Amino acid sequence: MATVRRQIIIDASTRTIWAALTTPDGLKSWLADEATVNLSAAGRIGITLEGDDGPITESGRFHTVRPTSKLEIHFEKHSPGPWKDTALEYTIAREGKQSVVSLVHSGASLDDPAVFKEVDDSWRRALVALRDGLEG
Repeated sequence: MATVRRQIIIDASTRTIWAALTTPDGLKSWLADEATVNLSAAGRIGITLEGDDGPITESGRFHTVRPTSKLEIHFEKHSPGPWKDTALEYTIAREGKQSVVSLVHSGASLDDPAVFKEVDDSWRRALVALRDGLEG
């Protein structure tokens, strides 16, 4: 199973980063055009992104919620976009005055090289947008 791994250092607190990853306004500031969040174990998340052919809504459930340190989301098999039937895990760790955000996104749909490249490229851009938004 293919896995996208990304990491970025951000000059922000873990609480600030957590809010950007787990609130509708936070997600809309760097990743999504629209977002809905019910942040609880087995709570739901919906993220609408602008795709080449119009908006795509990825939907999933929170699997692990450890405030300010770890978040895991399992996206549903029927999601229409490239995240369908994948697992996304963020970890946040404090390192001095900065925080390290690590991302692991895995699933069978990423075995397709074109999908893998699309997802990897989009995470690279998204994490830079997250950092720029929080540091700017």
